[in-house]
Amino acid sequence: MYVIPLLDDKTNVVTKVDWLVKAVDDKNNMAASASGTCSFTLGSSFDLFDKLTEQQVLGWCFVPEVITSIDRENVKTTITKFLKDEGEAQVTGQIARQLAQKQSEPALPWL
Repeated sequence: MYVIPLLDDKTNVVTKVDWLVKAVDDKNNMAASASGTCSFTLGSSFDLFDKLTEQQVLGWCFVPEVITSIDRENVKTTITKFLKDEGEAQVTGQIARQLAQKQSEPALPWL
């Protein structure tokens, strides 16, 4: 987490969080990861830095993002982006690609 020491009479204001999602396939000895950064501005609610929990901060990072667009014909489309799901899908896909490319090591035919 990155903090500003003093902002609007608040101390240690969280402004940015780097997150990392990891996946491990122990059976096939493979690993994958995806990462990102979430930026924040000081809002109406404020929690003391010393009282923050991992679950709370991850909740800030992975809050669903609603994106609305209007096309040329004035048709409105709204989608919800789930960053946590996207990160998990990335690492799952990485493991799947590694498995697909894994070379086998069959027993030698002359043994």
